[in-house]
Amino acid sequence: MDDLDAYRGTALYDDLVRIRSYYASIEHDFDLFTGHFSISCPTVCGRCCERFIPDVTRLEALAIAQTLVDVQGRDLDFLEHWSMSHSACPLYDPSSHRCTAYAVRPIVCRVFCSAASRTRRGLRFGGCALPEEGSRVDAIDEEGLTSSGIRIPLMDEYGEAVDELQSSCERRLMDEAVLEEAGRIMLYKLMIDQGAS
Repeated sequence: MDDLDAYRGTALYDDLVRIRSYYASIEHDFDLFTGHFSISCPTVCGRCCERFIPDVTRLEALAIAQTLVDVQGRDLDFLEHWSMSHSACPLYDPSSHRCTAYAVRPIVCRVFCSAASRTRRGLRFGGCALPEEGSRVDAIDEEGLTSSGIRIPLMDEYGEAVDELQSSCERRLMDEAVLEEAGRIMLYKLMIDQGAS
């Protein structure tokens, strides 16, 4: 986490380490699950990103803002001009069909097609809700999930865990939340710069 060194000793640093460490700690669960059941998204798709605008917690927005500002050096004007008339996620790049902040994507994006859910009928993995013709992952029922012998990642557990990383479980639309957290980053940068001079 070298890109966080400038913030070391601040609350911002602690927040960023908390969310990024959590993301790193859960990757193994998703990799094991998707690997065992041979689940993967098509190489070039992004259909879920074209039709979905995630809501995020403050810490998720902070991680995204820090990546966009510090790591990618992006001007966040695109978020100010992005509007709810768009149906695509503001981080989705339609030319590459990729997320521009994939390493710090929010939990809802991480669990989509990488975790099972609890339903009235028990555990279930439903696969992609927006499949290309012939690419749908067949639904895996509870027996198929539990007989695997591996730990099954559950969507709601990961969402609750992200909420517990901060004092509030409030969620906001990504564009608004990321802009607000980018302002927080800029304020810290200003304070750090003034303290260095």
